[in-house]
Amino acid sequence: MREKDLELVSLPYIFQQFLNAVQIISIYALLTSAFVLLYGVTNRINLAFGAIAMWSAYVTIMMITLLLGLVNWPLVVVVIAGAGIALANTAALGFGLYRVVIQPLITQRSRAMLIATIALAIILEETMRLINASKEKWLTPLFADPIRLLSSDVFPVQVTAMQITVVAIAFAVVAALILLMKWHSFGVYWRACSEDLTMAALCGANIPLILAGSFVLASASAALAGTLIALLYGSASFVMGTIIGLKTMFVAVIGGLRSLTGGLLAAIALGLFETFWSAFLALEYRDVAAFCVLTLVLVLRPEGLRAR
Repeated sequence: MREKDLELVSLPYIFQQFLNAVQIISIYALLTSAFVLLYGVTNRINLAFGAIAMWSAYVTIMMITLLLGLVNWPLVVVVIAGAGIALANTAALGFGLYRVVIQPLITQRSRAMLIATIALAIILEETMRLINASKEKWLTPLFADPIRLLSSDVFPVQVTAMQITVVAIAFAVVAALILLMKWHSFGVYWRACSEDLTMAALCGANIPLILAGSFVLASASAALAGTLIALLYGSASFVMGTIIGLKTMFVAVIGGLRSLTGGLLAAIALGLFETFWSAFLALEYRDVAAFCVLTLVLVLRPEGLRAR
């Protein structure tokens, strides 16, 4: 067996792929949560979440780059400040979109919001493209020194401090959202609204507050996903929102569209599939294969996983 083939079947190589999958799963889980949070109380799909994540990724890189040139702060402070500004900017953007576009369309036919959010995605992507002269944004790798977890003559297993931080933040937020929906009064009202919006209103639920809170949480989740993408991969493209938005929409549907835990399970499945496809098969066909598998799952299980 050739040395390259030995690397591909070695346990350290497989373990490294699992570690790689975890970081992808964390991003998908955040974006899937955004779809679930809004759809659960409106029965409407918002196709602008991918563009919101793209916006946050761009702003994160621009703010960190700007701060690196203006101040002499420690790098960790610059990263936190740049990411914080990007999240605040994108959260404000999301709330503005909700008040101007989403809120008036909640009571309209589902196609109205679908078309409107497609238009929003195009506007956000084109705005960012024009601002950056159709160029991608790149960021110098941050905290990218490898931390070796396993020494091996065949294949070393390693991670970086940034990867650990991104995964920890993403899963902490997803876990917090799941606990919020399960135990907090907002989550109780949210689940009541997801079952029957009219009955929840008759029982005293503050529907405008639940709807606004759900969209703000969803936008914040999408914004955080974009920021973490920028920090993890060091790049942002104005077309990235379309691909990740469509993938996570499929994932949310497979997860049940009203279940954060179902969305997490579906995100895990897609993250593992994409990672191991990239590790063993042709990378250029990964997205094609992922969409084919997602479509097949929806044909076989149109109701999704339905995990509660």
